[in-house]
Amino acid sequence: MSTPPVRVWSRPVRAAAVAALIIAVSGCGLVGVRLSDEAGAPLRVDAQPTMGPEPEPTQTQDPALADQTLEHLRFSGSCPARATIHVPQGWTGNAAATSFNALPAEGGLDGPRLSVSCSDTYGSSASDAVAGSQRYQFTDPDTTVVAEHTGQAGPGYFWTFQADLGADETLGANGESGMSAIGSNVAYPIAGKVYEIRFVYYFSTGDSATRDLAAASIENITVEGASIGAPTWSDGSTAADDASDDDG
Repeated sequence: MSTPPVRVWSRPVRAAAVAALIIAVSGCGLVGVRLSDEAGAPLRVDAQPTMGPEPEPTQTQDPALADQTLEHLRFSGSCPARATIHVPQGWTGNAAATSFNALPAEGGLDGPRLSVSCSDTYGSSASDAVAGSQRYQFTDPDTTVVAEHTGQAGPGYFWTFQADLGADETLGANGESGMSAIGSNVAYPIAGKVYEIRFVYYFSTGDSATRDLAAASIENITVEGASIGAPTWSDGSTAADDASDDDG
């Protein structure tokens, strides 16, 4: 009885068979194929579990931003910093070389408004620049910072705050009385220089709707793609708290 001939597959045919096998098993998360270089050596397929395809990236948005529009700020002039901020819907914005301002379409300068400005600083570092703005942002002794938070933003540094303004700074903010501010000063190094971008909302202290819009907007700003942090916001003014204490 004769022995049947042994069929020896050429290397190209063997490679094609391997490719077909890879297609068959890759959908099951199996990879890793080794082909022996020795003539006539058998094919060896090692199957290993894999993590599979990476999940599709998902973007989530703070529900508090549902009534706001994202603005991409690209300053011209002497400030190369790029920033983003959400602005309440129905507000009208006006951009200049190193600033951006917005206010309700039917509002005036004595009502709520947003002010953004950018300039280079004299600080030797981002943290030094922010420390300086903490000292000199408010000069009225009757102004009270009711919430604040500082921290790192990429290679930059930030100070986020909420303040009830004294009479002098209320006047400086074009308000008539009882004004508050929510904002953030972000110092960021770009090409060997430190730039400071200041974001500030001004509004009547009793205007809780604008306060909530401002808080959501400020805590979601970015500078050069870096996000900032925010404090636990105060629900009301210290003046209101004092008044309720007196009533009790």
